[in-house]
Amino acid sequence: MLQKIIDNLIYLIVFSLPLYLVSFKVFWVPFNILEILICVLFIFWAFNFKDRSLFNSKIFLPILLILVGITVSVWVSNDLEVSAGIWKGWFIVPMLFFIVLIDRVKKRDQVNRIIVSLTLSGLVVALISLWYWLSGNLTYDGRLSGFYLSANFLAMYLSPILILSLYLFSVFKERKYRIGLLFVYFLLSFVIYLTYSYGAWLGLLIAFLFILLKQKNKKILLIFSLLVILVSVIQIPSYKFQGFLDLSYPSLQSRLVIWQSAFEILKDNLVFGIGLGMFQEYYLAYQDMFLPYPEWAVPQPHNIFLAFWLQAGLLGFVGFVWLLVYFFKKTNPSHVLGSVLIGLMVYILIHGLIDTTYFKNDLSVIFWLVIALGYKADYLAD
Repeated sequence: MLQKIIDNLIYLIVFSLPLYLVSFKVFWVPFNILEILICVLFIFWAFNFKDRSLFNSKIFLPILLILVGITVSVWVSNDLEVSAGIWKGWFIVPMLFFIVLIDRVKKRDQVNRIIVSLTLSGLVVALISLWYWLSGNLTYDGRLSGFYLSANFLAMYLSPILILSLYLFSVFKERKYRIGLLFVYFLLSFVIYLTYSYGAWLGLLIAFLFILLKQKNKKILLIFSLLVILVSVIQIPSYKFQGFLDLSYPSLQSRLVIWQSAFEILKDNLVFGIGLGMFQEYYLAYQDMFLPYPEWAVPQPHNIFLAFWLQAGLLGFVGFVWLLVYFFKKTNPSHVLGSVLIGLMVYILIHGLIDTTYFKNDLSVIFWLVIALGYKADYLAD
């Protein structure tokens, strides 16, 4: 009975990732629904945990480095409350979820249910976002953000789901399910398009091309090919995307300045970093080294590698890179699950070159979900 509760909690958590937006306080400590669900899951799991050899795996060495790096980063931070909140919500809680996953996920059916749950979550978010679009509820520059704070946040949530849901085409053989999946693929693609997120589409295209090269299933190849063609056709005519090739485009200019500032900050804080969530403060403090910033509200450095080094210190950054190397060596791309997982990580890193595709509650859980499934993929190969 307890085992079933644990499994169902895993599926519920994956479906409920956007509920991190619903926050409250337990006494003086801030929490959100997603964190509470994962903590409840971990408690149930801990009471039933028996295989202590689990922690002998080499995968925990880079994770330990990340943990040490982010913990030190909290203590060097100028704002202990902000950094401690990020330490809890973006690292510790997702890591707890990761531990449960690598212990509990042992069957292909569990993987299928996890990915179905995440796909349904993406479908619900896409439908709600579509209602925002039909209502004309867009950002000031005409981009779709749904109920998220920015269009990029919406794109960064739906894009991994689009990639991972492609795996389901190899699971469901009946025509009605495959037609349903095609509808989901189209809807997710359309909503991501409306975000006009350059990084999302760049990451998606490269991820699709990687999967195309690795996957030999002709039916899966056809779906991937259609998606790549669809993306290309709908992007090229858009004036919003034509600006992407222009080096004077405001969004690109803004990022160039942000990266320059981030490198200056990094040079002065190479070892311990600046503290979790402290980039905005340091970014403004370094203003006098540059011309007036084109963008002032910049909570993250728009690069996943810079974000890790700056906010988790050198140890955390080394642990992050080590974990990525371990993931790519461990995950076998010769089967559908492995190739889709690697394609998804490729997306996270490519989009992460111009955005921070980890530093948010839902995105951090997705990252650790991918690491966990990659760790187990060989045992769950199709």
